[in-house]
Amino acid sequence: MTAGPPSLIAGPPAASPWLMATLAAGLLAAATVVDPAGRFLLVPAAVLLGALAARDLLLGPTLVANAVTLTVVDGFRKITACWPDVERLRVVTDRRAPLLELDLGSRLVVLSRRRLGGPPSLILSQLETLRDTPPEST
Repeated sequence: MTAGPPSLIAGPPAASPWLMATLAAGLLAAATVVDPAGRFLLVPAAVLLGALAARDLLLGPTLVANAVTLTVVDGFRKITACWPDVERLRVVTDRRAPLLELDLGSRLVVLSRRRLGGPPSLILSQLETLRDTPPEST
């Protein structure tokens, strides 16, 4: 059985990781001219932004799904699950922000609007449509 072409690709806008990388470089540059207390704040922030930018650039889109499988970037690794292994899909609200929650059986993945590049409720409806679509036989 082949996975087939992706039917849904969700992730941050293409400019987002480059913007984070530029901001990280700016923070590192600013750390060279501030006092030690400023470096204490700027360097970890730059490292974090750089790591997030690298993740988004290297691991590709946050979510890729088709009628057979679902692949999601969780932290710094990709997880692929077949639809029968996906126990639950839902949108939860945390402090007024909607989040997409994917229960993959052994792993719970929570994705924000920024990581998805769109409203979690819209992505959820597209995922549910894909899950209910029978895979094409080849």
